[in-house]
Order: sequence, then structure tokens, then C-alpha cells
Amino acid sequence: MTWRSELYTVLTVSDPVDLSKLLARDYWLVLSTPVPGTDQAAIDAHVEKHVAWALELERAGILFVSGPLLSGPGVGPGSGATALRAADEAEARSIAAGDPFVVAGLRTFVVHRWRLNEGSVSVRVSLGTGTYDWR
Repeated sequence: MTWRSELYTVLTVSDPVDLSKLLARDYWLVLSTPVPGTDQAAIDAHVEKHVAWALELERAGILFVSGPLLSGPGVGPGSGATALRAADEAEARSIAAGDPFVVAGLRTFVVHRWRLNEGSVSVRVSLGTGTYDWR
């Protein structure tokens, strides 16, 4: 057993949880799946446009987090997960449809409304540009 699994087995809830204090902030989770026949060479041919698109969404305050899926059922070149700030599902779908991988016909996507409740963040870090700011 690793130290993490040992930690998970000893965690207990000793105090009541105040559910009213959960963040309860909604985002739109976009899960992208490569279309059959998409290979790494096709992804590589469009990755710069895809990253530029994502960084523009980040600059505009639309992109919360994004990145490739590396393992799991149906994962292949072009698989990814993205959380967007959008007014509604239609807007999230419109944003996701502009992904250069989607425009090139390399992947499809599904959109889920996702409620963020738990976790912690103390600094805003741009993973794509290596910049940060304190909040």
C-alpha cells in the first residue's frame, strides 16, 4: 500500500459538513473524442492552431482548464477535457465547435453542465504561457 492509499483509508468525517458553503459554481465540461481513423500525425498537423485557440479563450476569461486525456475508455490521439465559462449550453457548444480539431473533422464532443463544489485554488497560473497573478 502506498502512503496515499493509506491516507485515504484513514480519512473520516468527524464534523458535520455545511453544504451551504460549497462553491456551487457551474462550468461547461466539454469531453472530446477522436473520430475513427484520427492518428497522431493528424493531431500534430493542427495542434498549434488548437493551442492558439485555447490560449485566446484563456485570455478572454472563457477557458477554465483544458488538456488531453491520456488514458481511459476510448481515449486516443485528440481526446481531451475542457471546462468553459459560458452562459448556457448553446454558448458552450458554439465555443467547442470552434476548436480547430473539431473544425478539421478530427474529433467530436459532448457538453455537460458541471458544478464545481470542492477543491482549492490560491494563484491563477496560465499553463500555456507560464504567467501567473495573485488573487
